[in-house]
Amino acid sequence: MKHQRRCQKINHGFYSFGIHKKISESALEKDNVKLSSSRFPVVFKIGHAHGGLGKVKVDTNTDFQDMASVVAVAGGYCTTEPYIDSKYDIHVQKIGPNYKAFMRKSISGNWKTNTGSAMLEQIQMTDRYKLWVDEVSELFGGLDICALEIIVAKDGREFIIEVNDSALTLMGDSQEEDRRHITELVAHRMQAQCRPAMIKTASRTSVSSQGGVASPIEERSMPALPGVSSDVTGGTPQQPRRDSQGISKRRYSLQPQRAIH
Repeated sequence: MKHQRRCQKINHGFYSFGIHKKISESALEKDNVKLSSSRFPVVFKIGHAHGGLGKVKVDTNTDFQDMASVVAVAGGYCTTEPYIDSKYDIHVQKIGPNYKAFMRKSISGNWKTNTGSAMLEQIQMTDRYKLWVDEVSELFGGLDICALEIIVAKDGREFIIEVNDSALTLMGDSQEEDRRHITELVAHRMQAQCRPAMIKTASRTSVSSQGGVASPIEERSMPALPGVSSDVTGGTPQQPRRDSQGISKRRYSLQPQRAIH
């Protein structure tokens, strides 16, 4: 509501709606709960389905009760929202600092503009749409990637009916460009979050070496191997001599030994 008031304060308008109804079988049988709507038609949205799945338009109270009983035995949940007789819908996406908006208009006559045949066109990214997607990003803790689904009614009013995070659908001919933006954004985030500790360690080692202070690696002395002396200057260790001077000399007597009887 805070973000909605902020948008209305600057005369940009911010329409949203939707009543969440948790329907259970026990509630319908034991408590005899009768659910209804103040006006018809309404749209049932069942579960986490997308792409037009799980959406049912209900025109009468009797159909509403039938749908409530179906949801109750399905063990899931549903939301209901007023049906908007729309001209088209708008998809607004934010990928880092890149913003795009697309208009989608059904040409198959289906009330679901995201199903069947539709005409897709990239439109200008207005300040109003940018404000809305930035407010939604801030509302959920600062999302780098998010998208809005907006329905434009025949009277010109705009309704935000859905918010998506990184699971947004890429549209139009710029999908490869959007994928590249996502890749660059993820790589930039990984460098910012994963590399600082490595850079600081490398910097400390470099500064120590330049200042004449032995680095932790240089301070460690390797154990001496038998017969191998290491060069104190850090050069190549001396190899054992293999000539006659490197072998201990032994003297043997050439005089014949006398036998002792």
